[in-house]
Amino acid sequence: MNHTAQSAAALATPSQLNTDARPTEPTVHERAALTLVPSAPACVVWSWCTVTGNHEMHTSRDVTIDQPGGRTVLDARVMAEDGRDGDPGLAPFIGYCETDLTADGLRTEVANIRATLPRLEALADIVDGTQPKLSAAQVLDNPDRFLTTHGEPKATAFVGYVKEQIGESDGPAARVEDIAFATAHHRAGKAAEARQALTEFLVEHDMTQIPADGPNGDLLTEPLYFRERDGRRFLVTPVGAARAETLEYMRGAFTAQESAAPRARTWSISTESGTTVSGHLPAWAEDDPSKTDLPDGKLHCHLSDVTHYQAFPGQPMVINTPFGIDGGREIYEENVFCATITCSPHSSVPDHRVPTATIAVVEDCVMEDLDPQGVTDVAAKLRAQADRLGQVAADLADALTGPRTPR
Repeated sequence: MNHTAQSAAALATPSQLNTDARPTEPTVHERAALTLVPSAPACVVWSWCTVTGNHEMHTSRDVTIDQPGGRTVLDARVMAEDGRDGDPGLAPFIGYCETDLTADGLRTEVANIRATLPRLEALADIVDGTQPKLSAAQVLDNPDRFLTTHGEPKATAFVGYVKEQIGESDGPAARVEDIAFATAHHRAGKAAEARQALTEFLVEHDMTQIPADGPNGDLLTEPLYFRERDGRRFLVTPVGAARAETLEYMRGAFTAQESAAPRARTWSISTESGTTVSGHLPAWAEDDPSKTDLPDGKLHCHLSDVTHYQAFPGQPMVINTPFGIDGGREIYEENVFCATITCSPHSSVPDHRVPTATIAVVEDCVMEDLDPQGVTDVAAKLRAQADRLGQVAADLADALTGPRTPR
């Protein structure tokens, strides 16, 4: 009996079999009908390939998602192609819907789909009128609300809330509890580190922290750093401000403001023999008198000429002066009431070693060695004179528009 006859006998009921019958040789016609056709060989290039026989394009089994109506909404498979005639072919890749992806690209798509599933399932809760349940990741994303003021987790409230929200759907309760405690302790540790780092930063830079818990303190929504003119530094923080965020802001604001603060300047003069004299260069000084390789013996003379100054432009006006050629009259535009601040730290005149002001009414007509009060007095007199000139302008206008005397 051939294998096909044996298989048929095994499927038949006892009443259908004649136990006394002896096997007979099949006829030629029966032999032809029962000839077995060998199956096509499996792919010998890729173990995942489902294509048999001779082929160059390899594909794996399809992974599909069909909607209720039968239409495929997602399909994916692994694909590759053999090379020939110098063509390297195609290494394995994923045919995903209507695009090609690498392995990492597919993992990204799977992560996006996985993240979308809770929101997708929540739509059913909306239709049923029930409160959507959060995923473990969503619940544990913000455990700070379950930490005490000292950064310790409120274990009962926290774990109870997690169990109530996600129950057994995302895993055993013990696993949820482990995640809850691990996350809470991690956050508590981070909060403690930030608190310590912020304290050390404030101490290092001699900074006073002021909480905005007074009247209208709620108007402050983010930290505020400022420095008084006397050098004192202050940090004002909103109520409930996270220490990590405050520290990050503080580092940036402090660096930006301190780097913009003016630094002390100095000038120096050195001779050929290496003798060097230096001094303070005021912030208001326009030029740096520093010099190198000054001939020996010239140092004292050069120091006496060192003068710091700052110029303040005057007002351009047309003037008529007797300063022309051979004492003739000359009309030209000149800046009047120009001012300068000067200081000669090594002057032989003691009064010139401190800053004084000079006001030039016009060239060679000056008011010198003015102190702050002297400049203030001049400014007050000029304002009074400006008011008087305003009256002159008004009187002149009246004179021009009034009745004229007949000739």
